[in-house]
Amino acid sequence: MAGIMLPFLRWFIGGSSAKGPKLLNCVVRSPWSTLDVVAEVKQPILFLSGLQDELVPPSHMRMLYDKAVEHNRNCRFVDFLNGMHMDTWISGGDRYWRTIELFLDQYSPEVQSSDASCTSEIADDDKAA
Repeated sequence: MAGIMLPFLRWFIGGSSAKGPKLLNCVVRSPWSTLDVVAEVKQPILFLSGLQDELVPPSHMRMLYDKAVEHNRNCRFVDFLNGMHMDTWISGGDRYWRTIELFLDQYSPEVQSSDASCTSEIADDDKAA
């Protein structure tokens, strides 16, 4: 991201796809390149992209998704026309939250069964009291 936010640093910072000697990697807080490691993630990934994001360019998010989906078919990409970096959850409205809900429903069914058992335990406690 440093190379995207400050293009003149592109020659001095970055992962394996970066050009140049990468001299400044030692001062970068997160020196790894997400693009290099996203393909190794085997868990489902949900990419939520605000198309007005001023910090993470939508093209970067799409690049990450494209790299991930090559190796992991459990990836989803959803973009939000008016979403910025810190307000996509607001500007996306119900669609944003519904997207997360559907993703979690699809990939974490054990949450539903544990919620049901908690509910029944609470109901049992109420009957005993």
